[in-house]
Amino acid sequence: MINKNSINKKLILLISIFMVGFFSLYSLNKVFVDLVNKLDNETYNLSAKLTIGEFISSDIIEIRSLFHELATTTSSQRSRDIIINKIKIKINIINNSLNILENGGTLKRDIRLNIAGHLNTVKEVVYKKYNEQELSLEVIDIKPKLLEMIGMLNNVNDLLDSRETYRKNKDSISFAKTSKKIRRYYKVLPSYFTRLSENIRRLLYEGEVDFQTLKTKISEDKLKYMRIKIYLILTIVLIVLIFGYMIIRNVNRESQKMFDLNIHLNETLAKQEKQERSIRAILDAQSNIIIVSNGENMIDANRQLLKFFDKYNSFEEFKKDAQCICDFFEESIPNDEYIIKKDYEGLGWAEYIIKYPEKHFKVIIKKNGIKHHFLIQATKTILDDNTGESVVIITLNDITAEINSQIKLASMNDNLGLIVKKKTKELQELNENLEQKVIIESAKAREKDRQMIQQSRFAALGEMIGNIAHQWRQPLSAINTTASGMQLQMDLGLTDDKDIKQSYSNIMSYVDFLNQTIEDFRGFFREDKEKVDFNIFKSIKETLSITSSTYKDNDIEIIKEFDENHPLISHGMPSELSQVLMNILNNAKDAIISSEVKNKFVRIICEDTDKSNIIYIQDNAGGIPKDIKEKIFDPYFTTKHQSQGTGIGLYMSKDIIEKHMDGKISVKNKNIKIKEQNYTGACFKIELPKVNSIIS
Repeated sequence: MINKNSINKKLILLISIFMVGFFSLYSLNKVFVDLVNKLDNETYNLSAKLTIGEFISSDIIEIRSLFHELATTTSSQRSRDIIINKIKIKINIINNSLNILENGGTLKRDIRLNIAGHLNTVKEVVYKKYNEQELSLEVIDIKPKLLEMIGMLNNVNDLLDSRETYRKNKDSISFAKTSKKIRRYYKVLPSYFTRLSENIRRLLYEGEVDFQTLKTKISEDKLKYMRIKIYLILTIVLIVLIFGYMIIRNVNRESQKMFDLNIHLNETLAKQEKQERSIRAILDAQSNIIIVSNGENMIDANRQLLKFFDKYNSFEEFKKDAQCICDFFEESIPNDEYIIKKDYEGLGWAEYIIKYPEKHFKVIIKKNGIKHHFLIQATKTILDDNTGESVVIITLNDITAEINSQIKLASMNDNLGLIVKKKTKELQELNENLEQKVIIESAKAREKDRQMIQQSRFAALGEMIGNIAHQWRQPLSAINTTASGMQLQMDLGLTDDKDIKQSYSNIMSYVDFLNQTIEDFRGFFREDKEKVDFNIFKSIKETLSITSSTYKDNDIEIIKEFDENHPLISHGMPSELSQVLMNILNNAKDAIISSEVKNKFVRIICEDTDKSNIIYIQDNAGGIPKDIKEKIFDPYFTTKHQSQGTGIGLYMSKDIIEKHMDGKISVKNKNIKIKEQNYTGACFKIELPKVNSIIS
């Protein structure tokens, strides 16, 4: 099936190349058609110019005739006015024609046909002005003469008016003088119109010569364009045929290579599915209900959700009844500590919980008619800083037993006498079984400590998922780039077996890196059953492998000042030490980011004495303010905002080091000199009992 898909891709590529060739030929043909049309437009434009010139020449001849007719018209003033008006109309027509030659436009002329039923027709001539800077010779030569012609018309009209006046007054002498002036004026008139007509004919002749020259040039250009077009078409066809031949030749050879590649990719996908199952196993191993949301709808949940709502067989079946866990929140609540499905301060209930992490919110959910009380927590984790993509992790911790105990205690306060009697009896029983009670209560305390450690670990789960996402982003991108590059090289026939083997080797190295990341992640959350001797450097290395991506993304340099060849052996639970180191390193990262210091450092120093192994972790974020320095190990104390912390990290760290590992943890502000620069920051000191045995 994979082999057939590869062949189909080759055929699609071949068809695509032929389609590109076809559209290239079509585009090329369109370009040359546009060029030829442009040449034809130039020919038509010059022809239109000659036609307008002929119209102007005909109009001047008519004006000349009208001038002579004016001289011979003596019947009345009205007759002269009609002729003068005709001359002015002709002059305006010539002016309009010259304006079209000057600026471009459409000239309309009535053509007399003298055909029965069709005496005339309208001829339209369109002229375009391509060169805005160039002035037509006709405009330069004729326009001034039109102004001169109007002056001549006015002079002739004045002379004719004077002669008519002298005639009416019977002033024969003045009449004779005026008639002489008119005859002299008309002797000059023919030569004026002759020169004007000659100029127009000369311009028409030059235009005709240019027209013939242009037609010759256009014919030559068309032939040249046709040759270029044929050469380019042949070139494109040849290129398409060559690429088509190369693709067809490589289809069979590439098919087998692609088949082998798909086998390896399937193996890689199987490994990735295995890692996803490992992450799912970690979530399902948690004792609390865990729900992952995108802020609007539920994305996933662990097995404890289905275990509580036992009528559902799968998470998808659960989502058919509810898109939000808040659909099950009881509306009837005893006090404001309980959350219901509504908006708080303009925020959704989950955003409200995130905004006030220092508060302890609760919810009530009914199951089989019985109310169950849950301590609810919500943390928001940014998955991608560039896109702002994030997830909200909601934790529901069943505290029904504690709430019922509180209710019972309140009820007991109403019957104080009975309570005293009952407590006295219980005290007597306690005295009788003191040793047994001590054992039971100690076990309960240890169980409570274990649950708090588990809760602390889960509080870091959101940030751990972000760390894993950071760790995976680069190798996944590298796998995608390697596979895509190899695909392209094989499509073009530019690769060989050596390149393919190298690409396979690179992909497998990236997959090994992903596997190692998951193993580190699983090791961090592994619950140790008993105390063992362990190497402190191994716990530090595992913790740094998880936090390295977020430190790198925030340009924070980790300076390690210890010799791993000289192991430091302590006795305890290495995974819990990893949790302590994780809490301190995350706090240091957040403090450095908040301080906006230019050069960001975290220095880790390890040393030993005769009885102790000591770990120093110091940042350069400016130190801890004096007013909160004594409170940072208190439970639920935090300086972080919204979803960035729960306030139990350092409290549990102190509890783990001092109660579970018989060590000490402290913090103080300390000056540090790094790369010739002085800084101030918080320095955490962890002291663990030393074991002199050597382990690997």
